[in-house]
Amino acid sequence: MRFGEFSRRFWPEVLLTIAVVVPWLSLLALGIVWLWQGGHVWRWAIATAALSLLVWPLSRTVRSRANKEARIALGDIAEPSHGWTKVERDAWDEVHKIADATEPFAFTDFEPFASSAQKTIEAVARHFHPQAHTAWAQFSLPEALLLSERLARDLRRESLRHIPGIRAIRLSHLLWVQRQTERYSETAQTGWRVGFGLWRMARAVLHPLQAAGQETSGLFVEKTATVLSYRLRAYATRLFILEVGRAAIDLYSGRLALSDAEVSAARERDMSAAAEPAAPVRIVLMGQISAGKSSLVNALAKEIRCAAGPVPTTSEATEYRLSAEGHPPVTVVDMPGLGDSSERESGLLAQAARADLIIWVASATQPARAIDRKSLDEFRAWANSELARRPPAVVLALTHIDELRPAAEWAPPYDVSVPLRPKARAIRAAMDATTRALDLPVDRIVPLAMPPGQPPYNIDALWARIALELDEAKLVQLDRIRFEHSRISLRELAYQVGQAGRMVIKGLVESP
Repeated sequence: MRFGEFSRRFWPEVLLTIAVVVPWLSLLALGIVWLWQGGHVWRWAIATAALSLLVWPLSRTVRSRANKEARIALGDIAEPSHGWTKVERDAWDEVHKIADATEPFAFTDFEPFASSAQKTIEAVARHFHPQAHTAWAQFSLPEALLLSERLARDLRRESLRHIPGIRAIRLSHLLWVQRQTERYSETAQTGWRVGFGLWRMARAVLHPLQAAGQETSGLFVEKTATVLSYRLRAYATRLFILEVGRAAIDLYSGRLALSDAEVSAARERDMSAAAEPAAPVRIVLMGQISAGKSSLVNALAKEIRCAAGPVPTTSEATEYRLSAEGHPPVTVVDMPGLGDSSERESGLLAQAARADLIIWVASATQPARAIDRKSLDEFRAWANSELARRPPAVVLALTHIDELRPAAEWAPPYDVSVPLRPKARAIRAAMDATTRALDLPVDRIVPLAMPPGQPPYNIDALWARIALELDEAKLVQLDRIRFEHSRISLRELAYQVGQAGRMVIKGLVESP
């Protein structure tokens, strides 16, 4: 960094240093004797007092700039994780508020660290368990052990990076230092205080003017050093609180319920026996009767997978594994049409809870949207109530656009962003009407056509939309697996009881 750039960036620190150091450097240059003999002491005192007045405003400027730059310097560390849910992001905002309100630590006392960590942990815990009397204690023993494992791994990595000779340090060395500290630290501190006090007294008797100047200089230098170290302390303090907050969010959200190996095993259990090691995202097709869901499955698969016709053909939820060339493998669930029966409609939320992405299928020629809107609102209410989960995104497939007026015109492709032809204007009007009726952004609507005996239209655009949603869908999938695993498994409980029983019996048999 060049001097000009350095001075522009850190000008408050530079001025503060000059304001405090210059008077004492001038005192050393001119000399105590020269000031006394020449009668210049009062001039020096006035100049020193004037410059000292700059200390307070410059100190405030340094502190303010240090706090702002600490937030910027932390970069990605200060950002919420991409996979967090709404309640986790709200808790992260609370952690930032605590970091903003916390004065930088002096690093000479452990109590502020413990107090700030406790405050951060309790604030995060209240976000996840607002009704619990002891919110901070709402975690399981395996989660606490997994957190300890992660922190120990991170601490080992950072120690090897930053502590010279760490591999040569033995526990016996630390114990020796502790014993010496406990034995001699109080005596050494008392000796230093007494010796330094005697020196100050002797200096005041022998050279009173010089002693007064050095005492004042020491006071200002100590104050300046404290302010100038503020930037480093502000950065370290914010980093400490954010790391504690992030670990607390992982703990109380249940993200530490599964290790990496357990997540992989859970994904494999979520798949069929013949599936790949990584489970494909689960896409659930929903919509009214005869909206074109089964035809859409065939179009996505590029082959006949299920019956399709003008009358309802799907009587129960049916899963299809699609591996179309050039597209990611997915599991598509073809749901019965809404409005067929109340029993079938009741399964909507059950399937939504197992979905990683929802494709809502609506016919462009169907003016009645009440059933779609009611079911969508029920899904949204469920998603808003599940704050600890990441809800699946919704993409709308607007089918039967080939039947819009003018019905005789069908010469794709159609540009709906700048509709010039009558059919294109009709398609765009249907999209806008669907947006208003179902409260969905128009950019989440993909117009489709699957006319009998003709190739389907715009299926590649739907595949492209699925590809855009794929990363988010994988996060939903991981969150779903974590949430489902948090429930008590009777099989796992039986296994644990059996293992504990074997240990007890073995202990009784081997005991004398």
